[in-house]
Amino acid sequence: PPYKRKRRVAAYLQSHPCYIVFALISLSLMESHLEKQDRDVLQKSFEEMISTLPKVNFWGLPLDLYQYQGFWITLPFLQGALSAQQQFQAQPTDIILCSSLRTGYSKSQNTQPIQLDEAFELFYEGVSMYGSYWDHVLGYWKASLEHPDKLMFLKYEDLVENTVLYLKKIAEFIGYPFSSEEQQEGVPENIVQMCSFENLSGLEVNKTGNIVKGKEIWS
Repeated sequence: PPYKRKRRVAAYLQSHPCYIVFALISLSLMESHLEKQDRDVLQKSFEEMISTLPKVNFWGLPLDLYQYQGFWITLPFLQGALSAQQQFQAQPTDIILCSSLRTGYSKSQNTQPIQLDEAFELFYEGVSMYGSYWDHVLGYWKASLEHPDKLMFLKYEDLVENTVLYLKKIAEFIGYPFSSEEQQEGVPENIVQMCSFENLSGLEVNKTGNIVKGKEIWS
């Protein structure tokens, strides 16, 4: 193991300080060679495993998609996922940043359009990029049943039908319920009205696209 080699080298250098530079260079080269061997072995195992996965080409994408653990992903993403599963060791100090899938998105010139009916059937069957949408939603729904104090599952149709009611539920869920006085004064109803599409679409900033800040206008 590398740590044992380092201990032996350190012990040797204590009695032979004149060889320190040569020893460190040799140790670095040796570890780099071993790391390359490990990477080659790992890459070969990845290729063998990937060759057994279901592979399709759909949605007009220029790359094939592979199904792995319920997800359809391209080869670069798949190799990254496998590498992370095999080698990544989480630490308490780790900070993981996640961005929207559309961040930096640009349409490839090689992407071919598909018919709406075909796209609908693919989506309905759960054959879509990154996995079935139904599994994604049901996963959150099941988690909300198991941990109702930590996860609140809402449906768009319910929010539209009774927005005030669900606003109160959300406020209570996050630990800031409306007081009886606020409810009597109609605070929840006022919030819903202020956040309504009709009200927001009528704001000047949404009509012109300009934000007035002091004497400056930001477009």
